[in-house]
Amino acid sequence: MKHWIFGIAAAAMVFSLAGCDLLNFNKEDEQEQEKPSGVDFTSHNTDYSILVRNNTGERLVAFKGGLQADTLIGGIPAHAQNHGLPYRAALFDKTEDFPLILLTEAQYNANKGNLQSQKNTPFTRVYVFYNKSGDNTVEYELAAGLGGNNELSILNSSSSMNIELRLGGVAGETIGYAPGGILETKLYLNDGNYNVFPVFKHYNKSRDVVETVYPKGTSGLPWYRTVSFGEETLRAYTFNLRDLLHSVQMTSGAAWIVVQNQTESGVRFLEGGSVHKTASGLENVMTSMTFQIDMPKAPGTDNYADSREVLNWKFGPTGAEVPLLQSSADSAPLTSLTIERDKMYTIVVTGDHNQGTLKAYLNGEPVEIDVSDFHF
Repeated sequence: MKHWIFGIAAAAMVFSLAGCDLLNFNKEDEQEQEKPSGVDFTSHNTDYSILVRNNTGERLVAFKGGLQADTLIGGIPAHAQNHGLPYRAALFDKTEDFPLILLTEAQYNANKGNLQSQKNTPFTRVYVFYNKSGDNTVEYELAAGLGGNNELSILNSSSSMNIELRLGGVAGETIGYAPGGILETKLYLNDGNYNVFPVFKHYNKSRDVVETVYPKGTSGLPWYRTVSFGEETLRAYTFNLRDLLHSVQMTSGAAWIVVQNQTESGVRFLEGGSVHKTASGLENVMTSMTFQIDMPKAPGTDNYADSREVLNWKFGPTGAEVPLLQSSADSAPLTSLTIERDKMYTIVVTGDHNQGTLKAYLNGEPVEIDVSDFHF
């Protein structure tokens, strides 16, 4: 009996020690998974590079253009609004557009040694335009539906066209970005119903504008597809954008204002007390420059309005700007003007402010913006 009792006690001790070792192992494994990533998740409110609104419940790690250690920008907390990513001089040394690639913190921690393994399956991508010498107050929004187990694949066979997918309308929140040159991009979404709108983004260096172009159906409304994920429904869906959009008409979300300066001095373009600048931050027109005027959202929708009213446009050297005229023969200022989406307006500035002969006027009727480059 004594030997039997001793044997049971010894076995119990062995199992107890084994259990402790297993618990310690599990605890160490959990600690390793929860180990801080070393990424800067603080919001930089002044010296920042990009502003992000994260509507998801994930902590995200942001990269500029590619998944390498030297392209890491910083972290974005879950549900963060107006979050300023750090400014890193080596990354943000020029004006350019690029994909902002986002991994979850868990993805990043698990793949630090091989970030390229996440190239086709990041949490998402977002189109970003960084202005080295100008304004960077655009807040890039991440949709709340991101981060689920349902797979949305985007096939983009173009080598140059970058495509965003937005929810609810062409001015809605972004769920992903398929850069030109990457055939397939996969996004992961929560269960739910999604109206998905493709939007093409491109930095036009020759005109110094960030073009936003989207397809429209024969009805004239923006083209989209409805997708549902969840129980008893699809778990995967593929957008083959070449097949879907090869014959669809494109339209833009903006008007262009071309200022032609025929004076001996640089001139600025003012709306009220605000100075208009090009995408790269330039404001003084020496010969000819293009300014993009984005359309607002149409009331009650996530689509761009067809037109907008603008007030008190002035043109001229700093401090000597004169009101816009309807034509070279007019003298009464245009206090308001309705500009239309997809139209390009030319304004000529002539004369000499030192001699009191400065004049700015609309030159002819507006013409259609050429969006032919956005076809597959």
